[in-house]
Amino acid sequence: MNRTSYIATALCSLAAALTPALAFAQNVPAIAPASSSSAPDTTDPGSAGRAVTPKEGSKGPFADVGTALRDKGIKLRSALIDQYANNTTGGIYQGHSNVGQFNIGADFDLDKMIGLSGGSFHFTVYRDYGESLNKYVTGTFTKQQYIYKNEFYRWHLGLFAYEQKLLDDKLDITAGRLGTTTYYGHLVTNCQFESADTCGEPRILVSEAGFSLLPSATWGLNIKARPTPHTYIETGVFEVNPTTSASNGLDFSVGSATGVTVPVEWAWQKTDPTTTRFPFELKVGAFLSTAPLTDPYFNTAGRSKALFGGTARTVNSSRDGVYIMGDRVIWRPNDASTRSFNVFGGIVQQLDEAEIMRQQVYAGFVWTAPFASRPTDTFNFSISEFQLTPREREFLRDARAKKGGHGTNAEHQTAYELTYGWRVARGLELMPSLQYIVHPDNSSITNTAIFPKNMFVYGVSLKMDLGYMLGFDKTAGGD
Repeated sequence: MNRTSYIATALCSLAAALTPALAFAQNVPAIAPASSSSAPDTTDPGSAGRAVTPKEGSKGPFADVGTALRDKGIKLRSALIDQYANNTTGGIYQGHSNVGQFNIGADFDLDKMIGLSGGSFHFTVYRDYGESLNKYVTGTFTKQQYIYKNEFYRWHLGLFAYEQKLLDDKLDITAGRLGTTTYYGHLVTNCQFESADTCGEPRILVSEAGFSLLPSATWGLNIKARPTPHTYIETGVFEVNPTTSASNGLDFSVGSATGVTVPVEWAWQKTDPTTTRFPFELKVGAFLSTAPLTDPYFNTAGRSKALFGGTARTVNSSRDGVYIMGDRVIWRPNDASTRSFNVFGGIVQQLDEAEIMRQQVYAGFVWTAPFASRPTDTFNFSISEFQLTPREREFLRDARAKKGGHGTNAEHQTAYELTYGWRVARGLELMPSLQYIVHPDNSSITNTAIFPKNMFVYGVSLKMDLGYMLGFDKTAGGD
């Protein structure tokens, strides 16, 4: 049995397992999910280390309006994230860039509005701007700015979906224009960084797994079941459509779809710091994507694409892989304190070879309230090691040789990042970042003779939860 059959069999077994699990769930007390999307709320300082969030003095100038709308079933949200980064040495080129994203959206509680129990509707409109440091300066597969998701500067309708909760919220079904990364591969700790190594999911999942990500949403169906108060199992089917990123998001046709992605994830969580002294998450997942792959090295004639040009050869194989990740608070001075120390780690393994990267291993920590006088700040560190596929290394070697250069990229590259999350005011965070990458690749800038040296990047990220600042609801993090 090949690896595709293994994953297909696992997915079928999952579907068969859902029926008895849901029957059991009807006798289990309800537990509210961390958020409707399973993504961390990165605007909540307590979410990083899951400490108890201190009370805030100001509620925002429009808090009364927000409350009135919420009572009618309407939650407004908006956020702006701006990220500056400067590569001082190494990579392909040295230079700086600034990128950002503005979004605005709303959630409608259809129970309050029209009496449809468990029903809700969500939409978000996005606007990206700027040019990514990794695409135009450093050339790396890893992104030094995680917010950069869409190089087309236009308004884009991303999230546009209906959600139905059943069985006392133990079954959650969402359908519409979705991003796969909204639901899979998240840890609450991972967006305390500026790079895209882990925010809001590991970089390899975003790029190599056939996942769609907001704002470039595609048609999708996601099903999440909670068989016990502290576990869930989740799966779905998501369209793969490479044309959505360049569009305004209003073309709902599937004529340009190239396949589907089917992920599955199981999780065991105890994330409430008021009931668990040391909150934790453990997640195990797998994915299969039927979209066609192109060979990193060979053209259709079976020769080096870098040396002889031509069209990349299509690989008759699915894109599939597995992952495991987790985090745990290992220190809190007492149950009521905002201070905590949370460690995290994970591994993502591609099971196919027709990719740029085939493995990512990462770890780090988030230290909430490193100074007692700053109860909502965080001090954070992460390390990610990436493994390039053999054919990607060969392609980069040949492309360099054709331009008169020489050298083969290392099989492994390691990215380090150190950040400090300074909560300036309600809904406003400033986060300086230091990044160092050992043996960087140049998969984003291949037409060069330059052999990339170790990189040092500094940057700063500004997060403005505009809705929360004004008195509305917090904007959920992740993609």
